[in-house]
This record gives sequence, C-alpha cells and structure tokens, in this order.
Amino acid sequence: MSDSWYEVLSVLHLMAVLLLSQTNSLLLPNKATAGCQNTSSEGEIPTGPQVIGTSGNDCKRASIDIFLKAAGYLDFAVQKVLPQLPLELRNDLPLDLTEGVLKSLCLQALGLGVEIQMGMAIDSINATLAVKRRLACEMAKYWHQAHEYIKDLPLANGWGEKHKLFVQWKHIEAKAVAYYLHGLILEEGNASADIAAAALQAAEEYLKESKKTCEGFHMALPSSR
Repeated sequence: MSDSWYEVLSVLHLMAVLLLSQTNSLLLPNKATAGCQNTSSEGEIPTGPQVIGTSGNDCKRASIDIFLKAAGYLDFAVQKVLPQLPLELRNDLPLDLTEGVLKSLCLQALGLGVEIQMGMAIDSINATLAVKRRLACEMAKYWHQAHEYIKDLPLANGWGEKHKLFVQWKHIEAKAVAYYLHGLILEEGNASADIAAAALQAAEEYLKESKKTCEGFHMALPSSR
C-alpha cells in the first residue's frame, strides 16, 4: 500500500512541475501571443514596469490560475499523501519528494503568482499604493517561507545550489519592493520624514543586495547567461 502512496506522491509532483513549465511557456516574451489574446489596443505600446515577461493580461491571468493549481497539488501532497507513507520510507525519499522541497516549491508557486498580480497592479491606474504594498508583503512572506524550507537542504548538485540562489534572490527582491512601497505610503501619510526615509533607505539596500544575488544566480553553474 505504501508503494501506491509513493506513486501518488510522484504523480502529484510531476503534475505540479508540468504546470510550472506551462506557465514558463505562457510568460516567455516570444510566446506572449501564442494562445493568449493581448488586451492592449492595436498599436499601443505597453508602459510601466512588468514583473515577468511581456505577455498580455490574458496570459498573466491564466498563469496565476496555473500557479495556484500547481501549489494546490503540492500542498495536497504534503498534507494528505506524505502522512500515509511509513516513516522509514519518508526518510528514504528522493530529495525532490521530501517535505521541505515540496513545501518550498508550493510557496514558490504562490510567490510567483502574487508577483504577477503585483506587476498587473503596478500597470493599473486603479490600484492604490496600499493594494500594491499588501501584495508586496504577501510576496515577501511566501518567498521568506520558501527560503526557510530550502536553505538547509543538502542540494549538492549544481541545479540545487542554483535553485537556492534563485529563492534567495526573489526573497530579497520582494523585501525591496515591500519596503519601497511602505516608504511611499509613509511619505504620503502623517509619519515623520525620518521614518519614511528609513524605509526607502532599507529598500535601496535590499535592491543592491538583490542585484548582487541575482548576478550570483546567473553566474552559478549551469550559467544562465
């Protein structure tokens, strides 16, 4: 019976990874119009920062749904399937199927989904700073938790270490965005100028650290550039 649960666990992991691969295809700039309708008017040049790729809003919304679905598969695997396995089998699972990796991957999917929502909010004239800050804080929370689950795992191969760097980079980047938006809100409110300046200074420091970590991620083997 434990073999059957192991197969279920493997299939859930595979389904989640395939969904994540699907979002990657959706969000690649050269695939932006393949299967998705761009909501920009003809001849209109998109303006404002975009968090991921240059795909239209339809592709972004579709990718958010897929990220949530992938996270759902992974959460089900952790909450419902792993407890069915005997302890000795759980201790002997391939690293990709261990609880820490599955939880981290689930949180990464949630973080990426919020990141896309954040990009859409930045592009929207109707989204307030408070909404953007809430999304940024939610994004930072997911990446922080993902980093906590994965940072001490023995991912010895090149891809594993690169994956750790990716999660670390996204975590720091999310904190930079959250502090920046928090600083802007403080500037607009009744907070002292010193408090607002401190938040913006923290954002700048995190941004520098994020760029450094991003470069380390790309330079780590296998090289991304």
